[in-house]
Amino acid sequence: MRSFLALGASALCLGAMPGVLAAQDDAAGIRMTWFGITNWFYEFGDTGVLVDGVVSPFSEDDAKSNPDQVARVLEAMDRGTGVDMIFVGHDHRDHTFDTVEWARQTGAPVYTSAVACEGMISDGLPEDQCTPVYGGETIDVDANTTVRVVRWSHSFRCDADSNGGTEGIETFGFLFKHETADGPISWFMTDSGAGGPELVTNRIVDGTDYGAPLANLADAVRDADLTGFDLWQGGPESRVVNQARVLVPVFDIKYFMPQHYGARGGFDLDTGLHYAFDTAEMPKLTALMEERGVEPFVSQNYFDAYVYSASGLERVDNAEVKTALGLPASGPGPAEQGPNPRAGKLECAQD
Repeated sequence: MRSFLALGASALCLGAMPGVLAAQDDAAGIRMTWFGITNWFYEFGDTGVLVDGVVSPFSEDDAKSNPDQVARVLEAMDRGTGVDMIFVGHDHRDHTFDTVEWARQTGAPVYTSAVACEGMISDGLPEDQCTPVYGGETIDVDANTTVRVVRWSHSFRCDADSNGGTEGIETFGFLFKHETADGPISWFMTDSGAGGPELVTNRIVDGTDYGAPLANLADAVRDADLTGFDLWQGGPESRVVNQARVLVPVFDIKYFMPQHYGARGGFDLDTGLHYAFDTAEMPKLTALMEERGVEPFVSQNYFDAYVYSASGLERVDNAEVKTALGLPASGPGPAEQGPNPRAGKLECAQD
């Protein structure tokens, strides 16, 4: 098992019925490509699923979708599956401002919050192409794969308070379950790092009680006929150690893929990941993962790719995609990496 420390710096049901294995090469596993912030592209046989998908360059003050960049990334990244579904965790511009363009170019339906749907429809997305989610839905991806929508909670800075988890933007995580001939594989993807009171406080909106995030996740795991999930794609934008202290032991997590780094101080896929994941900035999270024996899979650059199967998780070559986008076949670059603008603020004294 690799050392976490050693990485250091530098019920809505749609589609096919689940539970019946279709004819496919299960040994190939699920291919997962990370391309910045909380952008993921999952390939399930001949089906493609996109999460978030911001690819246009932006600065802190300027976030505008670039259709040509979306087309360029789609052409390079699509190995034949296309994009069949789009999920968005919450309505912040660094997660949403390219969604309408992805939907326009692919025709894929979008699943996200009601507020985010309203904004996307205002930006030109056909109303019937955006499905609002509220938490608790099960969405069928293909004959072997389901996504359960988990109402979650957004992170807060060290100097801010969520009032016990009742404030902040509407946020969702996604529990994936994929059936293979060797049994199910599952993972939980969440694009925010809230923890502590936020995890155990019921969220009540306009008189409707949507439950507490931790209970919502436990319900989704139980509904999926699972006891936990091996892979967690989460954080570490801020304070994710508070989530990790609960999620890792409760759900028996074996692999951790940190995300939402390299997203501050500007974002440009063409220059490569502009600051690295640094365990020194998250000593509490690092110590916890080491203690619990969680294996880290840390991306070194945009479009790093992985295959997840019943045999486990492994890195795979993605040089063809990277070369098409002007990135080195491995490692960071082409631009020199700088420091994280939020260094020293990812964990708090009270965490």
